[in-house]
Amino acid sequence: MRLSRLYRRPSLFYGWRMVALGGFITSLNKAAVNKGFPVFILPVEEFFGASRAQVSFIFALARSENGPTGPLAGWLVDRFGPRAALFLGAAMTGGGFLILGQTRSIWGFALIYLGVITIGSNIGFSYSMSALINNWFYRRKATAMSWFQAIDSLAPVLLVPVLDRTIRSVGLETTFTAIGLILLATVLPLSFFIKNTPESMGLTMDGDPLPDDQNLENAGERATLRQPPPVDYSVKGAMRTPTYWILVLATALRLIAKAAIMLHIIPIIISKGVDRADAALVFSLLLLITIPLYLLVGWLADRFPKNLVLMVASVAGTLSFLVLASPAQSLGVVLLFVVLFSIAEASAPTNWAVLGLYFGRKAFGQLRGYVQLANFPGSLAAPVLVGWWYDQHASYTVPLWIFAGVFALGALTFGLMRRPKLASEEPEAAAATRR
Repeated sequence: MRLSRLYRRPSLFYGWRMVALGGFITSLNKAAVNKGFPVFILPVEEFFGASRAQVSFIFALARSENGPTGPLAGWLVDRFGPRAALFLGAAMTGGGFLILGQTRSIWGFALIYLGVITIGSNIGFSYSMSALINNWFYRRKATAMSWFQAIDSLAPVLLVPVLDRTIRSVGLETTFTAIGLILLATVLPLSFFIKNTPESMGLTMDGDPLPDDQNLENAGERATLRQPPPVDYSVKGAMRTPTYWILVLATALRLIAKAAIMLHIIPIIISKGVDRADAALVFSLLLLITIPLYLLVGWLADRFPKNLVLMVASVAGTLSFLVLASPAQSLGVVLLFVVLFSIAEASAPTNWAVLGLYFGRKAFGQLRGYVQLANFPGSLAAPVLVGWWYDQHASYTVPLWIFAGVFALGALTFGLMRRPKLASEEPEAAAATRR
């Protein structure tokens, strides 16, 4: 009996289970590493007797380390699959936090945090989970990645304040140890439930009927199968296309502009006339508002040209910086910034969905790694420039104008981006598409 006759589409496509599981797993790491780092800065400074400059440099380097480790992390994911990369990365991250609980010097802290925890986080969570979602979805790629990002952003909103209270209650060492144990005890067992591809379960991307199924129930399903099939590029093949380099440039401009202010976001908000306690609440509000916007932007990106959705989001980011650069000082101005910047921030899943849509699954991890590598120098230098300018002039206005221009250039670049043409694809990719 044919496999197509045995196959029955489940009421809920299994890929959505991967979205939920991957989002939950990543949210635990994000609460401890990606979003939780601001609560560590002062305690680390006090515990190790380090200077503000030393601690700021360590965390700034950690945030931009995604670039140098990107090609290696991407190769591991492409070579061994998301599940194996998740297991390795979780073991490194959880084990690194256990070691941090025994560290006694600031340079020992830097070595473990940068060389073990950050690299493990990149391999096991940032790269492997985005590759996982890319493997399971095609037509609804932006929606799936947006739901994933929304799910993995919920826990940090709730857990980062808990993390801050825990540090103040039981101390930095105990908190590091607890984080390590939680990651190891939770993520490692759950990693065995990760399924790398739909094909490994006899399914297809998006849960479409199998290609030889002659019993499609309606014309809508037939139309679904007439969608352009995914094309898998190699790294070299993708790099031969102008589209890849336009995407690299546009993404780098977006991420550099974002990096410029995120390390300074609370001081910038305070500079607009908001007191310190309210500034922290405004930052939490920004994180919260971004969650439903992930879903909205992803939904729009699967129904309209993705490059135009990314362009509009970057225009919103440009306007958000111009609002902060204006001389007006009030809570209303800051809230307008929050809304506009949240729209720009919510475009991140769509950005990576475009990479997967244009260049397929074969080398997605490595191609993403080289995109991250390209923005590394700018992402590291941008917050340093903003901090230096403030030290010299006690103002953030000029840097905000500069990076508003960077955001605007990114918007223009996204608008110029087009899907690679069949003629520019690799011969084997073009042949696969014609079959």
